[in-house]
Amino acid sequence: MGKIRKVLAAVLVFTMILALCACGKASTNSNSANGAASANDSAKETTNGKAADGAAAETTKTDGVSGSFSLFHFFEKEGAGTSIAFWSAADKYQKANTGVSIDYQFTDSDNYEEKLTTLMAGNELPDVFLTKGDMLGTLADAGLIDPLDKYLKEDVEWAANYVDGAFSDCTYNDTEWGIPFQMQANCIGVYNEEIFKECGISAWPETWDELLSACAKIKAVGYTPIAMGNKDQWLAESAVFNTYAYKYVDNTWFDSLKNNKGAKFTDDKFVAALTGFKAIADAGYLNSDVNSINQDEMYSLYYNKKAAMFFNGAWSIGTVIANAPAEVLSNTHLGLMPAVTGQSGTKFDTAAGAGWNYVIKAGLKGDNLKAALAFLKQVTTGEYADEALLNGFFSAAKSSGKVDESQMKPLFAEYVKLEADMNFLPIFDCQLPAEVGSGVLYADTQQLIAGTLEPKDMAADCQSAMEANYK
Repeated sequence: MGKIRKVLAAVLVFTMILALCACGKASTNSNSANGAASANDSAKETTNGKAADGAAAETTKTDGVSGSFSLFHFFEKEGAGTSIAFWSAADKYQKANTGVSIDYQFTDSDNYEEKLTTLMAGNELPDVFLTKGDMLGTLADAGLIDPLDKYLKEDVEWAANYVDGAFSDCTYNDTEWGIPFQMQANCIGVYNEEIFKECGISAWPETWDELLSACAKIKAVGYTPIAMGNKDQWLAESAVFNTYAYKYVDNTWFDSLKNNKGAKFTDDKFVAALTGFKAIADAGYLNSDVNSINQDEMYSLYYNKKAAMFFNGAWSIGTVIANAPAEVLSNTHLGLMPAVTGQSGTKFDTAAGAGWNYVIKAGLKGDNLKAALAFLKQVTTGEYADEALLNGFFSAAKSSGKVDESQMKPLFAEYVKLEADMNFLPIFDCQLPAEVGSGVLYADTQQLIAGTLEPKDMAADCQSAMEANYK
């Protein structure tokens, strides 16, 4: 229990966070070996679905192993996107390795993180599980997980399968502790073109002022301009505000903040971002129950044509393709979050990355470890990468190059073109300490859009939490 005492503070924070961060939670519904590589490089390399080296995209040998291990995950058997790709790869692995026994332990995405913290507190972690990037430090410092970089270095072919930048959210203290399975934008605009036209809007807005003008027109006709489901706190901050903030701040600012090099949450430009974001709620452009409904209920507002648009991670594309009524899907299109006039950021600046990753509990050894490692290869690389493209998302691995646009779902093909020009930037709640990114930032953003917290007070609150972490 000595190790657990070291993580209790973080566990207490996470027991208050019932939902997952954007790029992981939603993966269930859609949903580089060098950690220093730029995440933006991956956007350029994966957008056309081709590997830089076709040979490197072939999966490493994963058959003929034996052993057993437990796996805690959130991939639904009847899910979309990453769930389809995961189970396809897992089933192939099991057929090729009949001597391997896997204890699949499923918890739905809405309750996954709460269950994970319970397992941590009870010293009952499974052999393999999914965790968000901001928890790696807590788990690693407590000795609860083993580093995985050594296995990647030993298996060069496996490591070569991942796109540059894929390990940015899987790295702590310059060591890769996790294996990524996805690499995509944390924010994309999804809108109903038919409703836009009905409201006199001819195209997706290019600037934030144009977006606000569009929202006013939409509201006047009687629709909710922007649907948002922030009951679980993560969506408003991680899937929307994080990218909006990059219209005001840049990667240099974030790196300085993260590494205590001078940047602060209380800097004028970050407070300005909070002020601008609060304004869309103050104007009544969000659904009135924004903090009372979850992501799925947000989708329902859109599917039922009560809302004209929503912002969410790219995982939502697979969800919409799988679940939207045909008439709504045929009128659905995508757009980049508009730039803010007078600010340095562009519409291409987007929070993105792997977000979540597989980790292995400390102490797994022998055949059981070999079986687990072979499994992680199977469910993150090789055919999995092509399966991902066919089901509406980018994996963290290089694809074979055999999947072209004609094989993709039309809405995902639309996303592929948009992602080609995106400037991928770090996800706050995957790279900042958990107490800050998934703690104060989540909770305060909820209060901000509820009108119970002012921008300057939120900035001071976040900075106080950040400084407590520097110590």
